[in-house]
Amino acid sequence: MPVASEAVQGSTRRFYFWLGLITLLALAVRLFYALHTEWNQHIWGDAFMYHYTANGIADGFGFQTWLPANILQPTRHIVALGPSADHGPLYPLYLAGFTIVGLRSFHAHMIASVLLGTASVFVVGLAARKVAGPRVGLVAAAIAAVYANFWVNDALVMSETMAIFLAAVLVLLAYRMWEQPSLSRVIAFGAVCGFAALARVEMLFLTPLVLVPFVVRRLGDRSWRQRLGVLAVAGAAAVLVMSPWVIRNMTTWKHPELLATGGGLSLMSGSCDAAYSGDVLGWWSPRCVSSMPLPKGDASEQDQVWRNRALDYIGSHLDRLPVVALARVGRMWELYRPGSPWGDVHRDQKLALDQVEGRTEKAARLALAQFYLLAPLAIAGAIVLWRRRVTIAPLVALPITSTIMAVTAFGNTRYRAISEVAIVIFAAVAVDALVRRQIARRRPPVPAAPDPPVARDELSEVAAPA
Repeated sequence: MPVASEAVQGSTRRFYFWLGLITLLALAVRLFYALHTEWNQHIWGDAFMYHYTANGIADGFGFQTWLPANILQPTRHIVALGPSADHGPLYPLYLAGFTIVGLRSFHAHMIASVLLGTASVFVVGLAARKVAGPRVGLVAAAIAAVYANFWVNDALVMSETMAIFLAAVLVLLAYRMWEQPSLSRVIAFGAVCGFAALARVEMLFLTPLVLVPFVVRRLGDRSWRQRLGVLAVAGAAAVLVMSPWVIRNMTTWKHPELLATGGGLSLMSGSCDAAYSGDVLGWWSPRCVSSMPLPKGDASEQDQVWRNRALDYIGSHLDRLPVVALARVGRMWELYRPGSPWGDVHRDQKLALDQVEGRTEKAARLALAQFYLLAPLAIAGAIVLWRRRVTIAPLVALPITSTIMAVTAFGNTRYRAISEVAIVIFAAVAVDALVRRQIARRRPPVPAAPDPPVARDELSEVAAPA
């Protein structure tokens, strides 16, 4: 037993040594992209909001809507328009922690995001190890270290960095819970689900998508009362984590809000003729919003107006909704008007739309090429785990959630962010399976053991006549 224990400890040390080296590689890749490519980027859109919201939180203003007083000098004169919940609070809170210690510049927040993205690589290694072993963990971490769809949002200061990190943590805790169900692990999983919803609202879907298969399959030998109790405990942990933000939103404005006030505007951004037909079918268009007068009132009233306008448009164009939904899903998964890593940026709509989201042309091309390589491997990896009777529910929940988001909003590549965790882990499983097959082929066949010698007396007994 002591020898076996020492062997296990040595294997664990080797795993963490290599995982640490891969994590350093991930940090180098992200720092290079941030410093060399995105350091002097124009601060706009969601990145503008996250950066100034974080500084506003640290300065005691809370969560406000911040806008430039002068569009020509967006970082010199900033005005607050009032309390807001356009985005989840977790990512700006993370950035605010750096502001509090004096790191309040956009560059400082960029590096903070890079550090968070690097941590995601480490957690992906741990999660993949829990799914299929140490080698799969190291392969998954290595893929995540260099996969552009994993690191491209870090330097852009976008909440997808936080979403990817929490998706990896959620997968790790889900497999720990599946491996050994216990009250503490169920509570931990539920709490992370609550934090995930505070990062991006759609991640709330992960709670039932993971928990229902868990209680039905993993706890199938227990009574329904016990299984319902597990659902209640995990749900209570998630609600407890979300409750301060939800209570604040329920009591701040004229109309109660739950997790965000930006849902109506997002829905409206993809609900107009420009997004329901024509060249950007299934994507979003600024014309969906600019063609209508801006609503008056507080954040909840504006959200309600945008949502009602969007629902009115959707209701009057139900015949187009299936086509639009398919186009949205197709765009997110590179199935509708897929781009080419070697295409002309002026003709290839995929590359152009990714650059609108902030990606550079080279990063968009690299991310697309890597996705085309990893996607079939991920499908193969999922099949391998299924054949091994290893649950894939926690991983499959990620692309299901991304697809729901695309159907309800629009087909944005970065809405696929949390699914990249599943893609990387599944692909690592496929790579490991290929390596195992090659090792088995090269290994010389083990010769069959010769028959044991028969004793003389036994032989004589066998040969003696009856």
